[in-house]
Amino acid sequence: MIGKLYIITGPSGVGKTSVAMELLKRRPTLKKVVTCTTRKIREGEIDGVSYHFLNRENFQRLIDQGAMFEWDEHYDNLYGSRRSDVEALMEAGNDVLFVVDVAGAKTIKEANPHAILLFIEAESVDQLMERIARRDKGTTAGLDERKVAIQREMAFTSYADHRIVNRENELEKTIDQIQTLMDT
Repeated sequence: MIGKLYIITGPSGVGKTSVAMELLKRRPTLKKVVTCTTRKIREGEIDGVSYHFLNRENFQRLIDQGAMFEWDEHYDNLYGSRRSDVEALMEAGNDVLFVVDVAGAKTIKEANPHAILLFIEAESVDQLMERIARRDKGTTAGLDERKVAIQREMAFTSYADHRIVNRENELEKTIDQIQTLMDT
């Protein structure tokens, strides 16, 4: 049995990671691919668990060989998932979960139209900005630029198969809604 491919996306601070972590706990056949990166390993991270840490040359070789399922570059580092890792999980009957920004979601969806794209959003941009400020304890730089980026990301909803509002203090309701979608 071949598993399904799910993509969770949405603006920064909307709760994508919290949603994904809870879904992974509750759904034993839902798996997140360990992605590759060229960035340096951080304290507490484990190679092969947190990421597959590769040098740029090896990562580029995988790109050139067509061995990457998806990849992108952020802040001078490459990030992506190996095709073989995704296929192995799906062929074993697992559903695969990607938690990516809107650019990554668009790339994956365009290459895999059968993928189910879930767009997580807040009640409003102002609510989302409040969450980001609380999360970052007032240290968020470039709030005006961040607000513009959020509005640009919200325009991506037209690509989504499903839009889910992750309301303040209603994570459980959000999880239940997504699980219902996954069960259909």
